[in-house]
Amino acid sequence: MKILHFIEGRCNADSANGVDKTIYYLTRAQAALGHEVHIVSETEKELIPIPGVVLHRTAPTKGYLRCPQEVKDIIDKVKPDVGHFHSAYVTGNICVSRHMRRRGIPYAVTPNGNCSRVLLTRRPWLKIPYKLLLERPYMNRAAFVHSVGDRREIEHYGITVPIVDALNGIDPDTIPDHFDTECLMKEVPAFKDHFVCAFVGRLDIEQKGLDLLVEAVKKIKNDGIKVGILLIGPEWKGSKKRIEEHVREAGVKEHFHFYGPAYGDKKFDLLVGADVFIYPSRWEGLPFAVVEAMAAGQLCLVTPASDPAGLLAKDEAGVVFPTSVDGIADGIRRAAKLSEDERKALLSQSARIVREEMNWEGIARKVIESYEKAVVPEESK
Repeated sequence: MKILHFIEGRCNADSANGVDKTIYYLTRAQAALGHEVHIVSETEKELIPIPGVVLHRTAPTKGYLRCPQEVKDIIDKVKPDVGHFHSAYVTGNICVSRHMRRRGIPYAVTPNGNCSRVLLTRRPWLKIPYKLLLERPYMNRAAFVHSVGDRREIEHYGITVPIVDALNGIDPDTIPDHFDTECLMKEVPAFKDHFVCAFVGRLDIEQKGLDLLVEAVKKIKNDGIKVGILLIGPEWKGSKKRIEEHVREAGVKEHFHFYGPAYGDKKFDLLVGADVFIYPSRWEGLPFAVVEAMAAGQLCLVTPASDPAGLLAKDEAGVVFPTSVDGIADGIRRAAKLSEDERKALLSQSARIVREEMNWEGIARKVIESYEKAVVPEESK
């Protein structure tokens, strides 16, 4: 089967962007299964190779209203059996999908959490009309919409075509064999004797709920729990400054450490060296940071939005709390009071979920089976 994926920007598996990671690992797994996989990447940057995948770079054309001739030429040359679009609110996806429909090529869409109803509260005067006039009709013309754990939000968005559930996965080779558990204390000695909660991801104050986290720490700082919040990740559209100001105003500066980005073994050393991993997001698709923490054997503290398909709550494999200041504060309190046996039980279930639900080969097979149903001639259905 010939599969043609589209991405705005380039696909960088080492970035903090979950869409990039989804595309990288999904396409690599599809190619490993013997399929001819292509990616059209709209970027000026040098492309990063993906094993077995053919990459096509096109010039960025933000806000275009027609499918660029350059993209048309690639589609006509590749002659894909199916197309696959990623993310949402990308004008180019809609324009290219029109051209594919005219060519009789079915397509799939992976919103990656961008159907979230919370997201629509940001600039609603723009996003709601865009959703109703463009985004939702384009998704409802797809062969199927791929849920990475955000089925409820996709359904609430008004999607009427089939929804295929296939979580994001983890490549075991990306998890180190050994961890330097002393790394965190060497890097942040001020957190000695603290209950350390590590966050890994871009510092997006709204999406990641970091404003709620600051207020939660303020609420519990007098509870006798010495909490240390380690923020690992890159700046995001000025959010770091906003978080720093919030931390100062809340009087919890000594409880927060802004580490900046960390990659490879260092990221995992810091993550595993903490007492828990925390991800208090307001909305998500399926955050890779949570999957990585689970695969590394770290206990996860998450909101329902960050819980992969609700599995941590359903299978009692982590600490899940409401998306609120009180909810986060209570979640940290609960985690800090867990006995060793309780913690082991949670981690055992978490490891099982990773083994059974987050295997890229299985995920790729499930998506490909859905492609195959889409390309069956109508008279054969």
